[in-house]
Amino acid sequence: MDVPVSGGIATYRGKQYPIAFTGDNWIALRAEGGPEFPDAIEVGESRFEPGHYRPWVKVPRASIEKMLYRKVTGFLSGHAVSLVSRFHDGQIGVSFIGSPAVADELGLDGDQYMGWTGHYKPEDFDSIAEEETPYA
Repeated sequence: MDVPVSGGIATYRGKQYPIAFTGDNWIALRAEGGPEFPDAIEVGESRFEPGHYRPWVKVPRASIEKMLYRKVTGFLSGHAVSLVSRFHDGQIGVSFIGSPAVADELGLDGDQYMGWTGHYKPEDFDSIAEEETPYA
């Protein structure tokens, strides 16, 4: 099950890609380089977990058709958490701002000042909701 996570999304040559990072005149997309990126500026990979890397490809900002922000909310025992990352083992990283009692109930790490985090298997979520907002 491919669970979406929150973050920027760019449409390049008709296909959507997660945004890895950006510069003034370019955008790095989470993708392998290759012939589908004829105007690629650079390709590489960045570390996302100890011993695990994700590929990216930089393309000119002018080649991006549109950008949006996707907010993904998951529900665990009726409580809303933000889905923020996908780990190499398929688990989903979450963040939560709210009651310490709820965070404790959900088994999250953190505190009420900096927020709470944790990770879950995709099947642990009661439901998942997506909301997309175009960038101006």
